Amino acid sequence: MTPTTRKRLLIGGGGIVALLVVALVALPALIDVNSYKPLIVSQVKTATGRDLVIDGPISLSLLPTPTVSVTGVKFFNVPGSKNANMVEVKSVTVKPSLLALLGGSIEVSEVTLVEPKIVLEINAEGKPNWEFAPSVAEAKPAAPKPSAPRPLSLGQLTIDNGTLIFSDSKAGLSVVADKANFTASIGSLDGPYSLAGDASINGAPLRLDLAVGARGANGHTADLALQAGGGKLGFKGTLSELGAAAKISGVASASAESLTAFVGTLVKLAGQPEPVLPALLAGKFSFDGAVDVSQTAFAARDFKIALGQDSGSGSLSLTLKPRLAVEGKLAVPKLDLDRWLVTLQETAPAAAPAASTAAPATTSQSFLSDLTAKVAIEVGEVIYNKQPVRNVVLEIDAKGGAVAVPKLTATLPGDMVLQAQSTLTGDTARPGVTGQFSMVGPKLRETLSWLAVDLSSVPPSKLQKLSLRGRMSSTGGNVQVSDALFELDDLKGSGGVTVTFTVPLSIVTSVNVDTLDLDSFLVPVAAQHKPAAAGASTPPAAPAVAGPSVGLKAKVAKLIYNKETIQGVDVDVALQGSTLRLNDVKVSNLGGARLAVRGTVANYSAVQPRADIAFNFEAPDMSRVLKVAGTTGPSDLGAVSASGGVAGTIEQLTLRDLSVNAMGQAVKATGTLALPGASKGAPQSASYKGNLVLNGQSVDGSIDARLTGRTTVNADLRANVLDLDRIGGSGGGAPARPAARGQAAAKPIDTAPLRSMDGSLKLVAATLVSSPLRIGNADLSASLKDGVLTIQHFKGSLYGGSLALAGTVDATRPALSVDFKGDANSIILGEMLRSTSGSNQFGSAIKVTVDGKLNANGITVRGAGTTADQIRASMAGGAQLSGHVFIGADRALQMLGSMAAGAASTVIDQTLGNVLGAVGQRGMSPTSMLNAISLVLNRFVNHDSPISGHVDFAGGVLTDRGLSVQGNRATARISTRTNLGASTTDTTVNFYIAEDGSAPYLITTARGSMSSPSLNVTRGSAKDPPGMTSTLPGAQQLQQLEQTILPGQPRSLIPNIPIPNIFGR
Repeated sequence: MTPTTRKRLLIGGGGIVALLVVALVALPALIDVNSYKPLIVSQVKTATGRDLVIDGPISLSLLPTPTVSVTGVKFFNVPGSKNANMVEVKSVTVKPSLLALLGGSIEVSEVTLVEPKIVLEINAEGKPNWEFAPSVAEAKPAAPKPSAPRPLSLGQLTIDNGTLIFSDSKAGLSVVADKANFTASIGSLDGPYSLAGDASINGAPLRLDLAVGARGANGHTADLALQAGGGKLGFKGTLSELGAAAKISGVASASAESLTAFVGTLVKLAGQPEPVLPALLAGKFSFDGAVDVSQTAFAARDFKIALGQDSGSGSLSLTLKPRLAVEGKLAVPKLDLDRWLVTLQETAPAAAPAASTAAPATTSQSFLSDLTAKVAIEVGEVIYNKQPVRNVVLEIDAKGGAVAVPKLTATLPGDMVLQAQSTLTGDTARPGVTGQFSMVGPKLRETLSWLAVDLSSVPPSKLQKLSLRGRMSSTGGNVQVSDALFELDDLKGSGGVTVTFTVPLSIVTSVNVDTLDLDSFLVPVAAQHKPAAAGASTPPAAPAVAGPSVGLKAKVAKLIYNKETIQGVDVDVALQGSTLRLNDVKVSNLGGARLAVRGTVANYSAVQPRADIAFNFEAPDMSRVLKVAGTTGPSDLGAVSASGGVAGTIEQLTLRDLSVNAMGQAVKATGTLALPGASKGAPQSASYKGNLVLNGQSVDGSIDARLTGRTTVNADLRANVLDLDRIGGSGGGAPARPAARGQAAAKPIDTAPLRSMDGSLKLVAATLVSSPLRIGNADLSASLKDGVLTIQHFKGSLYGGSLALAGTVDATRPALSVDFKGDANSIILGEMLRSTSGSNQFGSAIKVTVDGKLNANGITVRGAGTTADQIRASMAGGAQLSGHVFIGADRALQMLGSMAAGAASTVIDQTLGNVLGAVGQRGMSPTSMLNAISLVLNRFVNHDSPISGHVDFAGGVLTDRGLSVQGNRATARISTRTNLGASTTDTTVNFYIAEDGSAPYLITTARGSMSSPSLNVTRGSAKDPPGMTSTLPGAQQLQQLEQTILPGQPRSLIPNIPIPNIFGR
């Protein structure tokens, strides 16, 4: 070919190429790809039922490689979702494979998503937002012609600054992955796959490299590397298939600067709250070993593991089907348990409420009952309390509910050797266990000293040696040591050990002793070491590890203490971690008493243990119980019983129906008792809030006492009915019998307690009883300061009226002094007589009723003395009386005047004269006396008679000043001198009538004992009123009434009413 021809061909070919390039560049401009937007949106709506929005343009370019891109893509979410859009993408760029296009197929070589945001949600009903509901039924497509399937291939997927939000409202799960930059590729559905990049998941950075090979003869190769939370997780091996049924085999490795941080981060990546892991897992961690994992089994072979400064090696296999089986071994050269415990103490949380500190309840079913297990653990040396426990070996062989211990050895400080050996025997389907157990400690005191047991109160000759030997067996997945014999020094007994493989592990030791002389194990008080100085502080107790539950069941038939015999001691307790469980503690004879206790004590080793205990105590003679305890009490304590519940710490106790019965008194408390500072010694204060039942009387309120400096007690109490006579008495409701005169009353009053403290009292009672008084709506407010008790007010209703008192009780000196003032208004005399005398009606055949209202204003009471007799004798005061008295009488009493006509002279001589001494008055006929009495009575009965005057008392003697009762045209002027201490009276009542007020018309006197005074009536010098006889009722009527009431009976028609004596008292 000539150069000219070649040149022409080149020019022609270049032109064609140029035309092709121009055509490829111009072609996208000639095709309107944006016209397909409505079709794309419509097809998506038809297929999913949701809207698709393409805000930006669709662009197409063919050079340098075919590329389709679109911007502003939004795919709507289901209505009611938290986020409006399910998918948002800033831009999508798709590049098909050019070689595939030339071959006639379509394959994507590269997809780039810029700032994609995908929201996946599961609502509260459990429905996911990626389930679609097509808007219309699609036409059933024609059956396609058979053709060879085309494998899916995605050359490369690039995600630039993506975000994935996943939430499950039903499960409470939330995962947010942002700042995601990943590159992924999918060769085909069968692999290979690759994923590499980083993201921030729930705030935790993550780096991931994953490569899965194409399917081969042995499955898929897999290589995983994950970095998060300061740790690394790696795996190299094979996957039998892709899916949940895959079997994984290979080498796994893990390492972390802090295992707790690494595990916490992985859990957060899964959308779960970060767990609270034990502090001992916070050290540096590593694991390396071969693993096999499937749905039915797991195995880790020849692994090496390290945590902190401790390391070990071993193997573990776990089979889930057809029956759970475990086989493993672990070898640890040295385990520093002290260091682990220090780590726990340094990171131990502050004291928590009882609900969080209580140990988990032990399940009764052993997890080895249905498990086949073969486990071996060897630890060369365990460091505890700075001393080694050597040659620790434990082997367990469990099958069919039987657990054998092929080997158990340990050598403790003090040369105590623990050994056990048992084997499975009999039928393999239902095997049995036989073997021997022994624990021998020739230097027991050294072993106990290593365990930090204080032996200062035990004689040196005691606790020297211990041995326990028994036969091993197994039932229900437990290990038992039965028929065991133990020797503690020269003390012998029987017992056993039961190990239950529950969570937590339970170890229960049972002991049976016939007689235990506890005195021989105690150093006499005089020989004990001196107690630590008061200022020495007790080191805080270390927090107990939540380890196994260690129980003790002990039965002692006779226990000798303080040379007294205690019988029937039965103890069932368990200690798990820091919780002591008192399952059942009983004593059948403790100095004749019985005791039963149940409950729990959380934080047992802490400064403030938290108890929740119920107890019952009954002692027929408390003095005997105190003697057993080595102390004494009052000789008249007698029978004492107590029961109820107590919960809380020594500084904050909740009392539940806590009742105590002693010395005839009964107290029940339900409330809260606070004793701040009690855990450090003496409490700084004490307060109680709740309910108290005192001898059957319920009182609510609060009592606060400050115990530092000068003691101050403040009480605020409320009651419905409060009978003061039932408090401090016999408790039976009847007031205590007063002491004989001259005995207890002569005892000096100790005023020191009132000077030793300050305080206040508020008492409100619907009814307050102090015999014979019964005060309604009682309201008392009092304060005590520097020995002076001040009653701010004492108010209430009394006998239908009101009472108000205020005053002081001064105890600043040895002699006690009282000073009270007040008022009593509208006291109903009838109610007062009914309450004090049983009735306000007197007489038998003829009835007389006494009623009215009495006011006592300006009441003053003063007194002082060192004894009750002196105070009573020194009492002085007074009151201004007012009000009125109503004497109600029936018709017979008003008709007495008719006897003046002589209709009943015999009755007069034998009745009225005998009663009132009228016959003894010479110079006046009985008829005239009867007329005078009848006149006076008629002017004071059946209407209100005003009372006025003043009464005073001093030296125990009551006197009057101008005391009078105003009747109907008559006045009774009373003069009295009543000795309250001697209970005697000398009272004279002069009756004046309006017709002649120059002198008394009738004079009555009452002299002698107040309980049975000598009564006398004399006629005064005042004249009878004009026409007196005509003013009295007819004689014939009275005579008939007399015969009707007293047929043949010499009996007085006048009731025995000591009228003068009413005012004398």
